[in-house]
Amino acid sequence: MFVDIAQIPAEGLDVQFRGTEDFLDPSGEWVRLLRPVEAALHFCRNPTGVLVRGQISSDLQLHCSRCFELFTLPIREGFEVQYRGPLGAEVGEERELGHGELDVDFLDGSRINVEGLVRENVLLTLPVQALCHDECRGLCPQCGTNMNRGTCPCSSTAIDPRWRSLEPLR
Repeated sequence: MFVDIAQIPAEGLDVQFRGTEDFLDPSGEWVRLLRPVEAALHFCRNPTGVLVRGQISSDLQLHCSRCFELFTLPIREGFEVQYRGPLGAEVGEERELGHGELDVDFLDGSRINVEGLVRENVLLTLPVQALCHDECRGLCPQCGTNMNRGTCPCSSTAIDPRWRSLEPLR
């Protein structure tokens, strides 16, 4: 789905988007949608380009980074992106981005890809380390037992052989 910039009226344009199962991860191995991603977007032209404000919501199923159990992550986020005209002669220039420029994207043509915009903002809401809960204890490094379900018979004092040479310093 694309929005043609020339077709955005002066009062702005409201767009509803609904992303399906293959929208984020076609394989379903990394993240699975439990319900479609729904987005309400408002496109508004301004002197520097196009401002897009949006709200996204969905329920995702992810694997915990520590114990690898599946868990549900509800997403309810708002976002704002400013699209500006194509980059000009200053492409090769290096400069530090200011805080107000972090949500700026550059137009590459006369249309905005709505699916790409929503997908990018859903991915930005995902945590760097997805955890089923804050106190997740993970897996035992020796036997692989899920430590959230109980203890295992492994010794907790076992030393990784790669660190054994540091033992005399203790």
